[in-house]
Amino acid sequence: MKFKLLFLLLCITFFFLGNEVFSQVSLNSKDYYLTLNKPGRKKRIRFYIGEELKFKLKDENFRRTATITAIDSNSITINGVAKIPLEDFKMIHVEKDSYFAGLSRAAHASGTGAGIVFGVLGGVATLLNVEKGETMIYGGGVLLVVGQFFSLFTSRNYRLNSYRYLRTVPQWQGLDLEKTSSY
Repeated sequence: MKFKLLFLLLCITFFFLGNEVFSQVSLNSKDYYLTLNKPGRKKRIRFYIGEELKFKLKDENFRRTATITAIDSNSITINGVAKIPLEDFKMIHVEKDSYFAGLSRAAHASGTGAGIVFGVLGGVATLLNVEKGETMIYGGGVLLVVGQFFSLFTSRNYRLNSYRYLRTVPQWQGLDLEKTSSY
């Protein structure tokens, strides 16, 4: 009898605690975030309100840079002024943030800087008729090319099509709808 009463009290306690935990999730939230869905290892790239977005619109040949100020169910507002439907986007520019991308940024900066310095020093040495001045120019050119090569690994442009597309996802506090692991 005592065991049944204790079990009943535990069930009622867990019922109310579970109800309270679930009630902290706001199901009426109007907050969204933008995702770039694509094939590959990293399936989704998220963009939140306040982040900077680099993109091209359809029928434009230049890239824009703007801050996301609001995200609706089928459009985003940039810089608090222009509301753009998701269908109007042509390309999204994404800066990579991996360890290798950081090393590539460092190699790009140091190679380009060293190439420019060696090129200028080689030019000055050549004008002053110093030995190995031309070699310094060639070395500077090689360093400049290698530095520019490493810039290929720091960012990527994603052209939007049926495989790569933008989508808005509702954001609820306390609940992650895109959880990748299953229990």
